[in-house]
Amino acid sequence: MTATNPDRFHLLFVCTANICRSPIAAELTRRRIRAAGPPADRCLLVSSAGTHGHDGAAMDPRAEALLRSLGVRPAGFSARTVTAALVATADLVLTAERRHLEAVVALCPEAHARAFTILEFARLAGRVDPGRVIGACAVSRAVSLVREAVLMRGMTPPGAPGADDIADPHRRTDEDYHVCATTIDGALHLPLRSILSAPA
Repeated sequence: MTATNPDRFHLLFVCTANICRSPIAAELTRRRIRAAGPPADRCLLVSSAGTHGHDGAAMDPRAEALLRSLGVRPAGFSARTVTAALVATADLVLTAERRHLEAVVALCPEAHARAFTILEFARLAGRVDPGRVIGACAVSRAVSLVREAVLMRGMTPPGAPGADDIADPHRRTDEDYHVCATTIDGALHLPLRSILSAPA
């Protein structure tokens, strides 16, 4: 696998309406990238979309409030529907649920090898030997991690039905929003550390 642009790596998050889970995931990822500083913050592009996106809608107010409570200041967000063209530009697509993954692959079949649920990718990344994630920059390490995760997918039994899905907190309790964000952030920790950590 190679990045669609050798100077940039595009990570796309997908959920249903693109107002809760995928923007939460995108903002938490951007926070980690900003903390890593240059050059990662210039070459890792993060975006989000929904399989039934409410085009032009604002982020769910409670999702935004939760992010602000975590020190994230989202700005300029506008929901959108995922398209085949958008998926084609992504070097890695991470979805909230398996049904979103199926929708992404139906739109763009060639994306199968670079599309996972968030929890599936976290599980596979956790099985990758850190020494196999190689590269002098974040882009090359991201490409390397995706390649290794694909290999692990072929050697790892799939999760139980529903095990790779992150529940939608929309219109549920504050605790559900908190659990959603915590689950996403925890799942992204190892993959992003592998991408953002400079080799020794």
